Amino acid sequence: MLEAIKKIFAPKTGVKKSFNYQQPLMDKVIEENRHALSLVNNWIDAAAFEKSFFKYGVPDYIKIHLNKPINKSVTYTDIMAYILKKHFEELNYLEIGVSVGKNFFQLLESTNNATFTGFDIEEITPVIERRLIFKEKSEWETPVKSIKKTKSSFKKFDYKGLEVNYLCADVWDENSWAKLKGNKYNLVFSDALHTPDAILFEFEMLVKYELLDEKFVIVWDDLVGKMRNSFFKIIKKYDQKYQIQDIYLLAVNGWIGENETPHSLGIISNFLL
Repeated sequence: MLEAIKKIFAPKTGVKKSFNYQQPLMDKVIEENRHALSLVNNWIDAAAFEKSFFKYGVPDYIKIHLNKPINKSVTYTDIMAYILKKHFEELNYLEIGVSVGKNFFQLLESTNNATFTGFDIEEITPVIERRLIFKEKSEWETPVKSIKKTKSSFKKFDYKGLEVNYLCADVWDENSWAKLKGNKYNLVFSDALHTPDAILFEFEMLVKYELLDEKFVIVWDDLVGKMRNSFFKIIKKYDQKYQIQDIYLLAVNGWIGENETPHSLGIISNFLL
């Protein structure tokens, strides 16, 4: 499959296995992100974990590392922060699968001209919510067949003058995706269900509700096994519509840094990064 994709995109860029960056800018990003992480002493709220559906997507072998500092090796958060600083004067960011918010919070701290939207089946973690200024909330019924047994909701917050939204809903619930219509996201991070069908469905929702801006970057975490096949299917199906220019498959640290093995990260953009 990888060789087939290389042939399809040979006139453009091929599949890149390393991310080139300007060292001074990346050094600044890493310094800012490590500072942001240092602002939170404890990312774990025991009561929230107890009430959660999936323990915020944090298995025990990762949970023990959540509060450990990380070194200056590049993480996927560093790459996304680098992209937003280099390419977007104004960011409209969507994160699908916020978990405890370590990635989300670092990006919040990295810009002063942005709108942020998180989408997760779990309620926003109190660790993050306590740092935000609540503005309003709307609710609706969750589909009966969903694993989520509470109402879905959309909360609006303010963070240092930035608009922050949090959609608490099942990613399979199309009605919840419809709540996002009218937004145009230029940076999307997919880190939710990690199944081949899920990332295909997510992308179909992005297309159906016209959620991608004229200039966009999409990042997927944990592209292993059949997940990678779905990544390639998206590229093949939507290249003509979106004129995809850059494709990356990287091995890079996640938000607990060197405390776990590198993640398999996929990136596409409709402009050259």
